Order: sequence, then C-alpha cells, then structure tokens
Amino acid sequence: MATRGKIDFMKRILTAVLAVFGLTCLAGQYTNFTVAVYIPINIVQSFDNPQKLQADWDCIHRQLKVDKVYIEVQRDWNLITDEQAERTKKFFLDHGVQVAGGMALSERNNGGQFQSFCYTDPQHRAFIKKAAEFAARHFDEVIQDDFFFVTTKNDSDIAAKGDKSWTQFRLELLDDAAENLIVKPAKAVNPKVKMVIKFPNWYEHFKGSGFDLEREPKIFDGIHTGTETRDPAMTDQHLQQYESYEIIRYFENIAPGRNGGGWVDTYSLRYLDRYAE
Repeated sequence: MATRGKIDFMKRILTAVLAVFGLTCLAGQYTNFTVAVYIPINIVQSFDNPQKLQADWDCIHRQLKVDKVYIEVQRDWNLITDEQAERTKKFFLDHGVQVAGGMALSERNNGGQFQSFCYTDPQHRAFIKKAAEFAARHFDEVIQDDFFFVTTKNDSDIAAKGDKSWTQFRLELLDDAAENLIVKPAKAVNPKVKMVIKFPNWYEHFKGSGFDLEREPKIFDGIHTGTETRDPAMTDQHLQQYESYEIIRYFENIAPGRNGGGWVDTYSLRYLDRYAE
C-alpha cells in the first residue's frame, strides 16, 4: 500500500502540478507517442532533499513511462540555482530520461489570478533576459509556458503605446520581447538551444493578450499546444472543454511540422474522461 506522502504526490500529478505532454510526432516508450513531465519550480526546489527526488520519481515511474522532463527554472520572480538545475538534470539523465528547461513568465499569482510582467519596465525586462540566459546555460531546449502574455496598463505602457490600439501595441511589444529578451539572449549564451513557445487555447483572446500567432511561431524554433480541459464553471477562465478538441489542428497550421504536441492538464477536473476525448 502506498504511503500517505506518495498518495499526496500522485494527487499533485493528477491536478497538473506536473503537467504531461504527449508528443505525437515521435515514438517513445509507448507505441504512438512520447510522454514528458513538466516539473514546476517549487517541486524542483523541493528536490534539495535527494531522498524526496528519488521517492517522487519512483512513485511516478511506476505509473507512467516517461521519456522526457521539463525542469522549470523560473516562475514569477524566482530562479532556481545553478546547483539545483545541474543536480536535477543529472538525476534524470542518469535514469535515461531526456531533459529540457522551462520558464513561466507570470509576475505573480494572487489567489489564482495571474499578473503578467510589465514589458515596458526596464527592471522586468532585465529579469526576463536574465532568466532566458540562465535557462540556455543549462539546457539545449527551453519551453516558454503560456504565461507569455501582457495585461498591464502602467504609466510606462501608456507612454509607449502612444496612438496605437492596445491590441496592436501588445502584439508588437511581445514580438520584441520574444526576439530581444528571450530568443536572442538565449542563443547568445547557447547557440544550439531550441526555444519553444507554448500557446494556450484562448482563441479570440490571443491578440488582445499579446499572443502573435503570425509572427511568434517564426521567432521561436517550435511551438507547443495548450490543450487544457479544465472545468468550465469552477475555474477562473471559464474555458469550455471542447475548445481543446480542435486546437492541435489549428496550431499545426500556424507552424507546420513544428508543433511539438499537446499539454494534457487535469487541473480542476472533476472527472478524467476528458483525457480520452
């Protein structure tokens, strides 16, 4: 029988504290897809206890054949240390698992409401660049989670916007940030790094939040698909679950041959049938 701690760990996995990717373009330990696990920064930091890392891996490895892990190096204003990055990376490489880095550019989380960084603030811009450089030093692939949006209307934003619409301003602002704060700085540190962006399933809200589905797939080396199927009534964004059913095909057309797969997220689900659907 599993211990209480292991049961709690598996619950965290099933609520997408560790989100699962299905990479349909390659065959891994399963016949038609590979599986990668995304490990958020607070879990990475908890691996300072090496016994916890081994115990957590033993627990998930018994349930799932994992081909790859994404080790999150940054979330909000937090960065892991060089030692934490290298120690966690070495553990998984020693176990025959591929590794990549991850970034989540939320500025903070207030009761489930995520605040974006302010991309006209020099301090914010410097930190984002620093995080991208850090990730590229440790990994040859880095995925940018779908927090890469902007909602701020600070004085610096208003001044920089000028006569543009907020939509046009935000699209241009994040195109610049993608190229000059994330991709170019990362490649200056590690020329062979592959920079990937994950887009959510926001459909009509992409442009107003700064997601440029025309230019950003060309700026980044690849994309990934947010297929979250959360409960439409009890979660903040009220996303209808059927919105995830066609998003993979949509994204196949904005970056042909460069869509790495879908992000399977059971967070805030009351039943698991949506996985199969």
